[in-house]
Amino acid sequence: MPIRLRLALVVCVFTTALVAIGGLLFTTNMGHDLRATLARSLERRAGRVDAQLAAKMLPLSSGRQPPSPAPDQSLVQIVDTNDVLRYTTEPAGRHPLLGINGLAAAQRKPVLTERHLSVWRNPRLLLAVSGPRGSGLVVIVGTSLDQVLDSTAHVTQGLILGGPLVVLLGSIGAWVLAGRALRPVEKLRAEAAAVSAAKNSPRLPVPDTRDELASLAKTLNDLLDRVQRSLADQRHFVAAASHELRTPLAALRAELELAARPGRSEKELVQTVAGSARRVDQLVQLSNRLLLLAEADEGALRTQAEVRVLQPVVADALEAQRAHADQRGVALVLDADPGVRAAIDEMRFRELLDNLLDNAIRHAPADSFVEVSIRSAEEPDSSELEVRDHGDGFPNDFLPLAFEPFSRPDRSRERDRGGSGLGLAIVQKIVEAHGGVVAAANHPDGGAVVRVTLPGASLRAGTGAPQEIRSAAHRMPAGGHAPRPRRALPPSAPTHPMEA
Repeated sequence: MPIRLRLALVVCVFTTALVAIGGLLFTTNMGHDLRATLARSLERRAGRVDAQLAAKMLPLSSGRQPPSPAPDQSLVQIVDTNDVLRYTTEPAGRHPLLGINGLAAAQRKPVLTERHLSVWRNPRLLLAVSGPRGSGLVVIVGTSLDQVLDSTAHVTQGLILGGPLVVLLGSIGAWVLAGRALRPVEKLRAEAAAVSAAKNSPRLPVPDTRDELASLAKTLNDLLDRVQRSLADQRHFVAAASHELRTPLAALRAELELAARPGRSEKELVQTVAGSARRVDQLVQLSNRLLLLAEADEGALRTQAEVRVLQPVVADALEAQRAHADQRGVALVLDADPGVRAAIDEMRFRELLDNLLDNAIRHAPADSFVEVSIRSAEEPDSSELEVRDHGDGFPNDFLPLAFEPFSRPDRSRERDRGGSGLGLAIVQKIVEAHGGVVAAANHPDGGAVVRVTLPGASLRAGTGAPQEIRSAAHRMPAGGHAPRPRRALPPSAPTHPMEA
């Protein structure tokens, strides 16, 4: 149902209820006020009759026979406590208007009541008060309620006739006002519908009204900016992924085409098969990395966290990278506090370490070393892992993009050093899945530093039982950059280095 119609219906129902309740209260209060005015008039008349009785100016019947009605047009009766009519006027009739109980009550205090007889068109308002002291008489005076009933009837008739008109006019007014109020919204909707994803920077016009509509337009523009950035990132990701997949596929196809040529020796065929296997392994590794990033972006990257001492896990990772480091002429140094513990998924954590160590070894110059340190963080019950090489460090313009997929320094785009550009992006996703943060910087003495801060055992795993943790990537700020740690990078050099 359109908002405009809903507003009109709400106003219609509200106006109907308001007219009905307001009309009922008004007529009720008006009738009460008119009756109160008549009651005060009757009190004054009863006082005059009482004064006439005290002055013996009224001809009272002896009670042995009914009195003849006086030709007075006002309603007056005088009755004794035995229910004997002693005086009456023509409008009052020849019979007492109150019974024995009413007369007895009037002797104690004034009684105001309504009475209706068949000879009267409308009820009469009666006031009964005691007569002069010791007389044993009750004075009854009354007046017609025609004015009260006619007035309330006229008001009620006016409400019945005018109420629907008020409701109709209110509903039409709400319909018109809602249309005028929603017209800018409809215009904004049409502008939003006309926005094309092909535009470089689609924008909606922001009205200069400084109201909720202007705030909505600004919010929609911010949303469009985020969507545009997301589309640009997606296009870049797809283009980079296509490039990374196309290169090994092209090389694999070329090797297979060479192998299919006649005259190839058995040795050459074996070498071609071995090279093709390496290309396939490269494609499988790249596909697995892309799948991990996709799962992390959807919040589906899960880890089975368990409290572990970090030193032996890191030492095993260093041992696995020793051959790679020896090939590059790089030494591996571990500086670890043996008491540091964290809740980690060992398989994911090893993948994180392999990526950090592989990057550090590839960018470390020959005859240098890569330092790995583990210590307790400044945050309570947290641990820090740092990996530092002694190479050229990160280019300053690369640091803000260090954790974006396929982001590599321009000077190291060569595949033998630059890799696929997914390592640090995977590191960030794994760290976020553990509830930690990661940051990259350059050491003042040279080389790149990557710091990983993980929450402590009691914060993530409690008693040490395995715990499933979903990826927190969807809670990161736009752009995917990790927040900076509170302590300035980098730390001082290890005091007791130990070669892995």
